[in-house]
Amino acid sequence: MTDKSSRSENALMPSIVGVITGGILAVLVYFPVVAWLQNVFDVPELTPVPKKYRGETEPISMWYWATWMIPILVVISIGSALSFWRRLRVFALVFTVVFVLGSAAVAAMVISFETNGFAPD
Repeated sequence: MTDKSSRSENALMPSIVGVITGGILAVLVYFPVVAWLQNVFDVPELTPVPKKYRGETEPISMWYWATWMIPILVVISIGSALSFWRRLRVFALVFTVVFVLGSAAVAAMVISFETNGFAPD
């Protein structure tokens, strides 16, 4: 019979590894994968002209938004599948949550630059 302190010590290391792995992948890998997907799907680039200086522009393609969601959905499905194994459950859940939150922050920052424009005034 195991006690609670033993179980919490066993969960600490996979949690730390999950946080580090999820954070690194969200910050360093997520945006390059999105850029690659945008090239693969031939998504038209958004104009860098600031929003207040633009005239009428075309609406943003559905594929633009899909390329931001595809990597997140893939990681959620992989994390969910890995969580069925008891030994990987803590790592998979922590990794998935950290990756989704980190990539959401990266996506929010980059999308705001791309949709609002970032050229100097």
